[in-house]
Amino acid sequence: MKIAIVRKKYTFHGGSEGFSQAIIRKLAQEGHEVHIFAITWDASGLPKNIHFHKVPAITFNSFLRDLTFTISTYLILKRRHFDIIQSHDKTFFQDIYRAGDGCHIEWLKQRWKRIGFLGRLSFLLNPYHWLILTMERMIFKGHRFKKIIAISELVKRNILEHYHVDERDIEVIYNGVDLERFHPENRNLYKDEIRRRHSIGENDFVVLFVGSGFERKGVEYLLRASEVVSEPITVLVVGKGSEKKMRRYIKKQRVIFCGPQREIHKYYAASDIFVFPTMYEPFGNVHLEALASGLPVITTRLSGASEIIQEGVQGFVIDKPEDINILAEKITILMDRDKKIRMGFEARRLAENFSFGVHIEKTMELYQTLLSPS
Repeated sequence: MKIAIVRKKYTFHGGSEGFSQAIIRKLAQEGHEVHIFAITWDASGLPKNIHFHKVPAITFNSFLRDLTFTISTYLILKRRHFDIIQSHDKTFFQDIYRAGDGCHIEWLKQRWKRIGFLGRLSFLLNPYHWLILTMERMIFKGHRFKKIIAISELVKRNILEHYHVDERDIEVIYNGVDLERFHPENRNLYKDEIRRRHSIGENDFVVLFVGSGFERKGVEYLLRASEVVSEPITVLVVGKGSEKKMRRYIKKQRVIFCGPQREIHKYYAASDIFVFPTMYEPFGNVHLEALASGLPVITTRLSGASEIIQEGVQGFVIDKPEDINILAEKITILMDRDKKIRMGFEARRLAENFSFGVHIEKTMELYQTLLSPS
């Protein structure tokens, strides 16, 4: 099968970009001819049946980058033939639109609730938000797809609520995770290495956050909640975001900002639990990575991953990220060694249902549905 995958760029610390890279490699391993259309991509070491095509775009600001990328992909792809064109970005020529970034209108709605007058004014005056909303509306209302992949029921509900797409056009396919790279056995291999690197004691309780875009993904709420926890803890923040803004919330607890990390599996191995108090997350591969690594997960109901986590079994789901006291309470519960171990075991069991193999199988079923004569 000749498959085109569209995604603006690849960065090793970007969840959606990293997932796109992993799926591309998996499709190639299955014997398909895969063509990547992107502005930039790490093409080193790609198999011969993966082909990278550079999409021309003006990249000095996000508005022009997204606009010119969308126009360029439309002009390029409509002149070429593929069995399937799957876009992981907001573009206007595709068979499958994978809504991996969720609905921008829903993210704005959730952020709007949590900011004051000046913040709302900046939203209204930001042309980038209007561009993305316009593109999003053109895709959904203009039916510029044959099928939509929603990466969670949350995303499906958002699309139905805001754009009234025919429910039959949406297929929910959860993300997959590398069950070998992210494994509880990594704890024996890498825990000491990472803890020594950051001067963390062997018996210190480590809370891990992984994600770029600290505001949307709730680092503020994690740091505020950690200050409510009565026992000393260490918070590891891995990813890209405004460290300066977050430091104002640190008082008594130790917080280490590690920046983006290529060997992220080692950081899961060095941690005790994973906390992701997001205000909007379509799914978040980091949840699966943590579960696969045997870490109990605390997240919010505003994350699509909350749909797969059973309360008190693999972790906890809180209603809103600003529920600081409840978040602190859940962290404290998991400081009990027996509960942490039991939930960590269940976390790994849950993750084993979300392999890349399962994801590819469901995706290929969708491809075959589109290619079969009606």
